[in-house]
Amino acid sequence: MVSGLVDREAVLKSSRSYYANRAFYYDLLAQRKDRDPATNKELDFLERVFKNQATRSVRRVLDVACGGGRHVVGLARRGYECVGQDLTPDRVAMARARAKRSGLSLPLSQGDATRLHYASEFDAVLALYILFLLPSDDDVAKCLRQAHNSLRRGGLFVCNVFNPFSSGPRSLGRLIQGQRQVVKSRAPGIRMTETSRFQDIDPMHGWGWLSESIVIEAPDGPHAFRDRERLRFFTYSDIIRMLEDAGFREPACYPDWMTSPRRGSEAEWLVFTARK
Repeated sequence: MVSGLVDREAVLKSSRSYYANRAFYYDLLAQRKDRDPATNKELDFLERVFKNQATRSVRRVLDVACGGGRHVVGLARRGYECVGQDLTPDRVAMARARAKRSGLSLPLSQGDATRLHYASEFDAVLALYILFLLPSDDDVAKCLRQAHNSLRRGGLFVCNVFNPFSSGPRSLGRLIQGQRQVVKSRAPGIRMTETSRFQDIDPMHGWGWLSESIVIEAPDGPHAFRDRERLRFFTYSDIIRMLEDAGFREPACYPDWMTSPRRGSEAEWLVFTARK
């Protein structure tokens, strides 16, 4: 059993290492795929909630953990004015390369999602695939409060977390129960096989360390990486409470990027919106 005390720097170092090892190859895989239906589904969802949930026109968007740029570049290609940041410099470089391939020049920088320095500058703020990676609930609260500060009145916040109670074939629920997960991805000239398994879970505090190994066959040769990533298990009620504590109004949940608000206990992802 692991301790309930969290070493913040150890968590951040582990996360940076995880994404630094994989960033170049994730980008290469994305470049060589003919299509990306998952990203298109998420971008379509974002545009719908921008239109239906915000009470102001959404034009300027901040992505507080842009990763390789899937959403920030995708929205910019659809005409939005986008700003992005990420904790891992390698992923910022990946996002810049993605923007360049699309003929875009975006403000993309290295930054901590808990240290935003904006005041009423954006119509929408995204915190996608990040809250469960932050070192502590205090960090999550900081991120949410600062995202709220970054929004203009009537603007929309969008975040997501995995559902710890889901039971699908690639769900976190199965990993928590001790099962091993193998995910294979391929495109012309590159093949990746990622194996994940929890080795340490703290059920009292609601988090665990996920051990992941990846084998990559790429044009520059074979590679193998083994990393650990800390994940926080949030429930639907946890996120609703945190959003309200941060000052957000009218939070709603959309399971698996579906546009009908419901709890969706079998969904693998819970996507939340809330308005300033």
